[in-house]
Amino acid sequence: MAKTSIIALRGALGVGAMLVPRPMGKLFGVDPSANPVAPYLMRLFGARELLMAWQMHTTADEDLEKVLSDAIPVDVADALASALGGASGYLPKRAAAMSGLSALAGVAHGVTVRRALRG
Repeated sequence: MAKTSIIALRGALGVGAMLVPRPMGKLFGVDPSANPVAPYLMRLFGARELLMAWQMHTTADEDLEKVLSDAIPVDVADALASALGGASGYLPKRAAAMSGLSALAGVAHGVTVRRALRG
């Protein structure tokens, strides 16, 4: 069940970012009209999320811990980038908070699933 939930969350983020990058950007606090490159960046994020969801989906349960161990540092880096962007002022505070919280949720979910796999 935990494997299914992390795949669903990453998959939903990825599909949303790929198919409707402007609304997803707005959801995360980025105004695409003020940042014309935002939809492109959302799609890059979406592609990465879909790749990680696919890896988790196609990986046997006994090998999933390795995939999660690779994904967790990516989410930590996202959280750090969000914090730095918000602190530097080039990322709106709402965008920094939303993206940072999303990344930290990914870390927490990944750690939880990995612990569950370890028994």
